[in-house]
Order: sequence, then structure tokens, then C-alpha cells
Amino acid sequence: MKQFYLLCFLFLSSQVFSQQTILGNISNASGEPLVGASIFEKNTTNGTVSDYNGNYEITVTLGSTLVVSYTGYANQEISVRDVDRMNFVLEEDAEVLDAVVVQGFSGVVGKARKRTESIQRIPESVTALNSEGIEQRGISNITDFAQIVPNLKLSETQAVGVNFLTVRGIPQIRNADAPVAFVVDGVTIPDPALLNQEIFDLALIEAVKGPQGALYGKNAIGGAINIYTKEPTNARKNSLKVGYGNGNAYMGQFVSSGAIKEDKAYYRFSSQYQNFDGLLTNEFLNKKVDFSRDLTLRGQVILTPTNKFKATVGLQYINTDAGATYYSISPNSIGTTGLLEPLDSNPADGNNLIYQDQIGASDMTNLFGNLNLQFNLGKAKLQSITSVNNVDRNTTGDLDFTEEPFDKEEYYYTVFGLDQGEFNNTQSFNQELRLSSNTRGSKVDWSVGGFFQNVEREFYQSDLTLDPDWAVTDYTNTISTIALFGFLDYKLTDKLTASVGLRYDNDNFTQEDRIPLLFGEPEAIVNERSNNVLQPKASLSFQVSEEVLFYANYGRGYRAGGFNPQETELFNRDFRDEISDNYELGFKTSTWNNRFLLNGALFFSDFTDRQQFAITPDFFIPGNFNYEESTILGFELDTKARLFKYLDVFFSYGWVDSKIVTGGFTGGTDGMARDLNEFNGNTTSFVPVSNFNLGLSSSIDVNDNSSIDINVNLNGTGKIYWSDFNDAESTSDAYQLLDANISYSINKLQFTLWGRNLLDTQYYLEFDSFGFGWRGRPTTFGASVGIDF
Repeated sequence: MKQFYLLCFLFLSSQVFSQQTILGNISNASGEPLVGASIFEKNTTNGTVSDYNGNYEITVTLGSTLVVSYTGYANQEISVRDVDRMNFVLEEDAEVLDAVVVQGFSGVVGKARKRTESIQRIPESVTALNSEGIEQRGISNITDFAQIVPNLKLSETQAVGVNFLTVRGIPQIRNADAPVAFVVDGVTIPDPALLNQEIFDLALIEAVKGPQGALYGKNAIGGAINIYTKEPTNARKNSLKVGYGNGNAYMGQFVSSGAIKEDKAYYRFSSQYQNFDGLLTNEFLNKKVDFSRDLTLRGQVILTPTNKFKATVGLQYINTDAGATYYSISPNSIGTTGLLEPLDSNPADGNNLIYQDQIGASDMTNLFGNLNLQFNLGKAKLQSITSVNNVDRNTTGDLDFTEEPFDKEEYYYTVFGLDQGEFNNTQSFNQELRLSSNTRGSKVDWSVGGFFQNVEREFYQSDLTLDPDWAVTDYTNTISTIALFGFLDYKLTDKLTASVGLRYDNDNFTQEDRIPLLFGEPEAIVNERSNNVLQPKASLSFQVSEEVLFYANYGRGYRAGGFNPQETELFNRDFRDEISDNYELGFKTSTWNNRFLLNGALFFSDFTDRQQFAITPDFFIPGNFNYEESTILGFELDTKARLFKYLDVFFSYGWVDSKIVTGGFTGGTDGMARDLNEFNGNTTSFVPVSNFNLGLSSSIDVNDNSSIDINVNLNGTGKIYWSDFNDAESTSDAYQLLDANISYSINKLQFTLWGRNLLDTQYYLEFDSFGFGWRGRPTTFGASVGIDF
């Protein structure tokens, strides 16, 4: 018997100690990372793909053979040695070099489910671009990226950091949480003001749609947006880029990366400065109003002392100054007095003017730091992510949007002559622990973890710039969240996979309102509430073949409620949590040797207590209320085709029907609650009925050292109702914007010409029935030159 136990022990020991975890990078001969390369243990199902930085990690048996493959490149096979790092440099396939075969699309990976996977294998509606796609399409912020994603739109109005994002028929609430999780390098950013930050030196940007609460937590009711910055590299690389455009737009960008100690410690520093003097003119003061200046600094250090441990430290600083509150107004309102009445003319008719007695200004400062620790435990991986984030925003500007001066004696009879001041500060702390499986290709893939977040937000608004006697909002709210989560993939068969996830959130809200102090009350009002919410998710995917995937998803989403600064006739003192149940059917196909990809999804969402923003017309008091029941039905298509070696065609289309089913009641300062059922059957405001993107891309090798890249994109936004009344005066028609860029690369130099809104289309990002409209930017164009050294 002792011999039997000894033999068992020796056998198990040999199995454990014969396993080797290998880290590495896969690149081409030029040193560029190959994203989505396949790495697998020969004659097994054990495999993985390289991430958006070309990095991979795999645990294999000593003495086995690793096979590395990538579309358009020759395969490599190598026997596994007793080493902890193996880098691969792949050579282009001879047939590709001889232009015999037109290769299909490759290298499209994402992290929608918190792990690196091929987009075509993820049972979610996902749009992603790697660094090459970002540069080719001229993506400089998330607004640019949203234009190519079906059923996603992002715009910035009123001031820097005031963003409006809609996804699959779900609108964002002004100065409140977005309907998506926003994740930077794996860290959830709670302040929606950072959604439209300038993005550069990125490895990946992706949008995953549908409720993602089980994976990303509260507020991911419509999906998630992930951005991952480029990681440091062993090889020392530097790049410098400068550019100039109309509106006295100039920019400079510098990036440096390299090894502090080869294979053990690396650094990356990225910086960018942009200036734009503006193109839109205040006709009363004859000054430009849409100016902006932005400085972004980013630093990252990665330590890998062993193949069992990786530490990443990141720091980001943003400072932005921009114009603000330059809403245009119908000429019918100029020089009038008294309360504004809805106008017969529609701002979208194109005759609105910016005509104010002061120039609005806004600024935002952000400091963001994170620490990511990863421990390889063999068949499991432990990850700890710690982050701190601070955002300060300030805004001053006109409030009546006319040239009328302020008269305190006449204030109660008119809204003219007012200006505004706003201060917003958000501080947050996140801590996440995640334990996940580390064996790819097995029947079971799982992750469990816990999450803590504390957010403190101070918000102040005044109808007279920074005059406390005219404050309409003055509060500080604190939100503490403790969450537990788990997710499981189980392969029922070789082709059928079931996935289930569950997240439990405990949220505690406290809000201190200081407005009562202005009216002689002895102390501020403090409101408190607590939530306990479960967010389940389930999906079933069927891999018909290597080229075809069908999937069905169910998910519950949750966007937290809160408290309004005051109770008014339009809203109560508080607003309730928003809950959605979402059902989705989708497919993904790759045909013609991966030269034609077609993905699609049909979805239905049932909303309880959908949140909506309102502002009182007399004292401009902001607040939120709830519609009892709403529904959303929609579909989206996303396709791309490589017609021949030098021409790619991209097309995406999204359509939604977002309806108010039962309005319910809200408000009641006069003892009579406002009846919202008059909106039953109406379309949800701020939501484009549809959007599309048609793109052409061509990359031509002139010779061995030079190439030309051409990209043209036509982006379309469908009709938008800006009021829940759905009246003609607050409805904008569909519009299209044409963008293009062309670049010429020779050796380490790149020259680029670019243009946005080349047809100079006049469009509005926001307006209402009182004639106020936020005009979109006219034609912009410019050139840049970059060098790598």
C-alpha cells in the first residue's frame, strides 16, 4: 500500500512540476505587435490569442510543442523549454509577399468579458478597433468612435465634460450617470465627465452593448466602453507628431517607451497638447466661442520580476479649457423681453444665431492613478486593481442665451439677463479583487470576485455666476458600493456553450442639500437610502462552424437613482432606480476566407422606472424623474468586406424604437402630482431613431519602404425627438457627415491630411422648442507629420 501511495505521489508531482507558464510577445519583423495571433499546444485544445499589445500567456507541458499562427504570416513551431518567456517574430507568408492570395481580416480581439478573445467568438454585440484601426480611421475621441458603432451616439454640449451618450435607445441623464460602464485599463471610471476625453496612443477601444451589470456593475445598463492604452515594450521606441489645421488648430504629441531592465521592467510616457481657437462666432460680441485647449500626460511602469507576477502602475493628468453655454437662438427672440415662448421656427432650419452678451468658459482637471497586480497561481489567476480618481469642473456663461443685461427688479417677470455658474468636483476610490481560471480550452472558464467603490460628488449651480444668493443646486452626495460577482462559461458540447453570471450590489447613498440654508433654515437637509440589487446574466452560444456563431442572451441592468436638489412641479425630492430586462438574439459570420464578416443582433428591453432629466422654466432648477414603464425594440448590423487587396468596405446600421408605455405621476409641490401619462406611446427624447456608417479604406504598398492609406467615412444620424412631447418644433431631421484622411508613410515618417464634416453640414447636437440649439462643428481640416525614432 505504501508503494501505491508513493507511486501516486510521484505521478501527481510529475504532472504538477512538468507544467510551465510562459509569457511572451508576438510581433512582425518591423517590431509591430500582432494582435489576435493564435498560440496553442500542439495536438491539444489548450490555446489562447495574443492581446491588443501582442502579449500572450499560456501554461503548457514541458517538452510539448507550441504552434503560433497569424493570418498572412508563416506558422512557427517550437519545443517548450524550461524558460519563462518566449517571444516570436513572424515572417510574412511568401504567397502574401507575391500578392498571390488576398488575405482576410485578422487581429480583431476584445475584452468584453474581461478576457482576451476573438471578436467573432464573443457572444455579445461588440465593435472594436486595435491601434492600427484607430490610426487609419482618425479616431481622436470616443465621439469619433461612436460614429462607427451601430446604436451608439456621444456628444458634448453646454460645457467641457457635459456629455450625452445614448446606447440602444437609452439616453444619458444630464450631469448624472451614463448608461454604460466606462473602463480605462480595467478600471471603472465613475465620473461621466471623462467619457469624451482625447484618446491617443491606444492599443484597443471597444463598445459592448446590452446590459453588462453582471460583469461591470451598476450603470452598465446599456453596455460598456473599454479603452486600453499601449503597454511599454522591451525595445526603446520614441515618436513625435505635430499638426496644424483651420481655426488655428495646432497639436503636438510625444511618446516614449522602453525597458528599464530587459524583460523585467518597462516604462511608457505619452503626452499631447492641442489648441483650437474656434470657428463658431458670437454675432453680438464678434468673438469665437467654440475654442478649446487640452493637455494630457500619461505614464505607465510595468514590472515582471517573475512569470508568476506582474505589476502595472499608471498615472494620468488632463487639463482642458473650452468654450461653454454658446447655445444659439432663433432671430425671432433677439431683442425681445419677457418669458420665452415656444417658437414656430425650428432651429434645424439653419437660421439660428449665437447672440449673447458674454463669452462662456469652462475647464476640467483630472488626476487618475491605478495599481494593477496580477498573480499567476497556475490554473488560476488573482488580480487586484486599485485606483483613485479626481475630477474638477467649472463653468461660467450666459443663461438666457441673449444679449439682454441682467435686471434684478425684472427677474421675476423675465428669464433674460441671467448668467450661470457651475462647480462640480468628484473624488472616487476603487478596489477590485478578481480570481479567474487560467486554463484556456478547457470545458469550464470562471471568475469570481469582490468590488468596493466610494464616490463623493460636490455639485453647485447658480442662476447668477457664483452668487450664493442665486444658487439653485448646492449639494454633496456620497455613494459607497460593495459588490460580489461571479461568471461561468461551460462547454456543454464542442459547439454549444452556456454562460451564467450574477452580481450583487449593495449601494448606500447620502446627500447633503445646502439650499435650505439660503432660505433661513438652521441646517442642511440630509437624505439617505440603501439599495440591494441582483444583476443576473445568461447566454447560450452555438458555434455552428469555425465561421458561424449564433447566440441568445438575457441580462438585467441597473442604473442607480438618487435625490434631486429640490422638489418642484416637475419632479419629486428623489428619483428611483432604473431597472431593465434585456433579451437578445445575434449571429456572427466569417466567410470568403475571412474577407467578408457580417454580424447582427435583434434586441428587446423592458424598462421599469426609466430616468429622465427636466429643468424648471422659471428658476432653471434641474432634476430627474421616472417613467413607470418603457420598452425598446431594435436591431443592428455590422459588416466589413475586403473586395480586393487594396479596398476594404465597412458598413454598420442601427435602428431603435424606444417608447414610453406608462408615464405615471411625478412632482407635486402644489399638492397635485404631474400626470405623465400624456406621453404614453411617445418616442423617448434624445434618442436617434437610427444611425449608420459607410466607410472605404485602402492601404497600398508603394514599395518596400513606403505606403499610402486612404480612409473615407460617411456617418449618418437619424431623426431625434428632443422633447417627450414629440412636437415638430423640437425635432431634428436626419443628417450626414463626411470625414476623410489620407496618409503617406516612408520609413519612419508619416504625413497625414485629414478633414471632418467636409460637406459643411449644419446640424444640432441639442435643441428645444424654445429655440435654443447647440450647433455642431462646421468643416475642419488639417495636416500632421509624425516620426518614429
